[in-house]
Amino acid sequence: MRLRASVYVATDVWTAAETADRHLIRAWAIAPELPGSSVFSHQTAALIHGWPLIGGITDRVHVIDETLRGVEHRAGVVRHGAAGPPPDRAPGRFDGVPVADAVSTAVLLATTLEPHVAAVAVDSAVRAGQVDVARFTRALPAGPSRGSRRARLVSMAIDARHESVGESFTAIRLIEHGVRSIEPQHEFRTGERIDRVDFWLPDLGVVVEFDGKQKYVDPAMLGNRSPQEALWQEKLREDRIRSQPGVRTVIRVTWWHLLEPDRLRALFRAHGVLL
Repeated sequence: MRLRASVYVATDVWTAAETADRHLIRAWAIAPELPGSSVFSHQTAALIHGWPLIGGITDRVHVIDETLRGVEHRAGVVRHGAAGPPPDRAPGRFDGVPVADAVSTAVLLATTLEPHVAAVAVDSAVRAGQVDVARFTRALPAGPSRGSRRARLVSMAIDARHESVGESFTAIRLIEHGVRSIEPQHEFRTGERIDRVDFWLPDLGVVVEFDGKQKYVDPAMLGNRSPQEALWQEKLREDRIRSQPGVRTVIRVTWWHLLEPDRLRALFRAHGVLL
């Protein structure tokens, strides 16, 4: 199938490709057309760095061109003029075109995307050691610059202790709902046994666990246990956590609850907790 003038990709390759890979194929196809002043940026740079983008991926490739004023939309590409200093460049290139480095890309995402989309991507970069939280926070624009408020929400949510995309998504949703006292990977001790939870919200007396289906069906996570045994052990673990002083309730959050903010609020309300 035709991607650009004189640029084709095998149909079976395109059909089998994930959405993120299709975007990168488009970037590869358009690279020879870009001026030498172009730098892959925004969502395109995030995908080149290997970060997850939830909530849909644009068909258009994004670049920054410091010789351009404003934003220019063309077939298959969005060219952004440099609103401030040009982004730092990552080592290496993507099909000959420079790529914004990890911190610059994180700042671009935080200031232009919905906070939950940006936070999941940037948190993944933090978890992988590509972005330092302190350096990222210092690089954010000061208010009231455009995008500064959403970027600050993102900065409050990212934490290297988050262990999965689901935990990153949960953290930013809690921040968006006004929760500020959040302790990831908190440990509760019962005798000699230690139970680590995804989030402890001490001001609310609430333990929050991101409850993905994978822990009950993935052989790597089950080990030698059956799904039934894993479920029983999880119940015993939750009973121990509920017995801890100060724990008011344990709330299990799924991806479905996180997709719409009102769903999370309703889940907390069903446990007697108002956000």
